[in-house]
Amino acid sequence: MEEIGLYIHIPFCKSKCRYCDFSSYPVDDAGIHLSYILKVIHELRAKRPLFGPLCAPPVNTVYIGGGTPSLLDAGLITELLDAVYSSYQVADDAEITIEVNPGTVDADKFLRYRAAGINRVSIGIQSFDAGILQFLGRIHSTPDTERCVAEAQMAGFDNINFDLIFGIPGQTLSCWEKDLEKAVSMSPTHISFYSLKIEEGTPLFTDFTNEAFHEVDEALDRQMYHTAKEYLSAHGLLHYEISNCARPGFESRHNLKYWSMEPYAGFGLSAHSYFCGLRCSNTSSLTKYLTAEDISEMTEVVHENTLSDNMSEFIFLGLRRTSGIDIPCFNARFEKDFWELFGKETESLIERGLLEHCGGTLRLTHLGLDLANSVFCEYVFL
Repeated sequence: MEEIGLYIHIPFCKSKCRYCDFSSYPVDDAGIHLSYILKVIHELRAKRPLFGPLCAPPVNTVYIGGGTPSLLDAGLITELLDAVYSSYQVADDAEITIEVNPGTVDADKFLRYRAAGINRVSIGIQSFDAGILQFLGRIHSTPDTERCVAEAQMAGFDNINFDLIFGIPGQTLSCWEKDLEKAVSMSPTHISFYSLKIEEGTPLFTDFTNEAFHEVDEALDRQMYHTAKEYLSAHGLLHYEISNCARPGFESRHNLKYWSMEPYAGFGLSAHSYFCGLRCSNTSSLTKYLTAEDISEMTEVVHENTLSDNMSEFIFLGLRRTSGIDIPCFNARFEKDFWELFGKETESLIERGLLEHCGGTLRLTHLGLDLANSVFCEYVFL
């Protein structure tokens, strides 16, 4: 049986950031936290037969994301992972990640995470600039971040990711370069860097429509992006996916599942799954999730991928990796000839300088990274 990854969504946070459109709620109520974790544990156990009816399904990655998982009492995280271990066959070398916010975690929580089996921490830093943090609505300060990183390292974590954001109104290239320098000086093994998206329905979008600020110039945004991947690569964090750099051997094994079309199962509010050719999504209603009596009431979207869906996803998800896609692998997996299906589109993209073909590998160019969405659209069957 193929090993799967588990994603577990914790939708609670201390306060919702101004740019966030994720499924999250500013709820700091221990009773609701407990009720939610008990429901997730029920879902973990109830769905197990879907992945392996005759034995405990093998798992090699677990990712606890949010929201702010570190807002919860560490004992609830331990209970959650105990349910994972008892219901699934977790590999001895499994990558087990938890997302934390510097304003909601302390040394004791890190020690308890380690004791529970967590071996990777993803810290939502976003910026080291006080003004930028205030603009984004973050609840932590740079001293909080410095303490958080030090305590994680003292607790024994040697696999630490930093999340950073660029392209923020008021952020200069110099400010971004200082963020990168500060981040590298703290010795993370992985850095994710994302351009700020002003999403409809967020407080940031309201301010934008009221002309309280203007978006960052596209040319500056792209300069910040290329500065990040080049600076990080020069300091040993190699660019392996559009928005991710890592030291060799510390690439996110869980996220690589998404980009490689490997099976994964999602649990909790709004969590997504992909297995046996099915794409599933849980309800985004907290009330509906908490009151659901069986797993069928939790799931709102189920899509059975067609062969065309799978081929398209293999290409545009795979092209997110800087290593690109292996064309012979495509041909073998789908028993189709890549060039017969996509030769015209691919040759055009190569001529435009967006893709490069090296041997049996197809990957985005420097320019293609900036226009990736346009490239991906060429491989979607209509």
